[in-house]
Amino acid sequence: MTFTPADQPRAFRDVLLDAWRNAKGLRGRPDILRINRHLATASPELVGEMARIGVQVEVADAKEKSLPASLRSAQDSSRCLLRKHDGKDRSLTGSIQALCRDAQNDHDFRIRDGHRGVNSREVVVRIQQWLALPAQVPVPTMTGGLDWEPGPWMSSWETSLPPDQPRYFNLDGFDGRTWLVTGEKAPDGIVEDDDFWADSDYDNAAEIAKNLVACWPNSPADVAKCAGITLRELQWFTSGKAPLGRHARFDLEDLLGIEYDERMGSYVGAGPYVLVAHKPQAIKEVYEAMSKGGDARPCEIVPRQGAADPSWRYVLINTYGEPPSIVMAPRGANITERLPDLLMNYDGIRTVAPEFYRDVVSTCARAFREPAVNIREMKDFVKRYETHWADCAWQPE
Repeated sequence: MTFTPADQPRAFRDVLLDAWRNAKGLRGRPDILRINRHLATASPELVGEMARIGVQVEVADAKEKSLPASLRSAQDSSRCLLRKHDGKDRSLTGSIQALCRDAQNDHDFRIRDGHRGVNSREVVVRIQQWLALPAQVPVPTMTGGLDWEPGPWMSSWETSLPPDQPRYFNLDGFDGRTWLVTGEKAPDGIVEDDDFWADSDYDNAAEIAKNLVACWPNSPADVAKCAGITLRELQWFTSGKAPLGRHARFDLEDLLGIEYDERMGSYVGAGPYVLVAHKPQAIKEVYEAMSKGGDARPCEIVPRQGAADPSWRYVLINTYGEPPSIVMAPRGANITERLPDLLMNYDGIRTVAPEFYRDVVSTCARAFREPAVNIREMKDFVKRYETHWADCAWQPE
């Protein structure tokens, strides 16, 4: 890694030659230099320049996994380097020089001690064999001028950023660091009262929505489209990165059956639902929220006569005092075998009338059609069996 000001970028050629001459462990110039398609487009002359010093340039395939993984690793490492900056020289030039020194020291440390944490003897041997190879010092070449052109690929990461929102710099009096904090800055002179915040309502709608979307029979893209928002806006909201507009949020809450519980002072998933067990943690949290901490006797239902569905298993979330929901789990999947552990107070397998079982299967099939019919189909299901519902628990028969 090396760092430069955005308005004074370095040439690829200069960075590479500097690394191949001086960076420990690289053993000089490589036989093959693999770059991604963006660099190849930005620097069409690089292939010829590298060929003159005996380096073959290859453009990685779009499905290449190791190259983007290396890039992500370098980006993650660069964030750690920021913590090492002592801050003595706060000028841009001094900060960049410090970053480059820290990056070089970090590289040297990894080369010197990196193999000590490797458990595989075979890998350690390969590392030692590599370090024993003679260095291929690159032949000096003429340098000067930028050998690549900036383009949209440099800022493509910005397309995944959430919309701009209020933020401000805040000096932490404990460690002396300055943090960039999202939200509105409190006016000067106002002291935040811990008791006030302790009594405030907890806006957990995004967390509830995230788990419900993960268990919805339809894809997140279909859920977002039905709610009138984009998939990215849904992902930003459920991950807590950006709020939704007032009307968009109301539409999403209505679609997912999310309601505000004044007694609890937070949002809840009211249901009833047809859900699919995709992710263990999500189905566990949705179940515990619906059952108010496991106050239910969930059971798998099978027909008393005839064959069960060969593709799905059906679990009735038999809550106390509330209409039931249904969880579908694919047969043979690991998560299906874990349901007795994920659903607190699991009550095993119960046999039901074939007519009731077929109604459950057909209700779930209709709920799969589109996101908006899920709750409606389950409410119709509940009405059909109202006489079987006692105040304490759902009694299918």
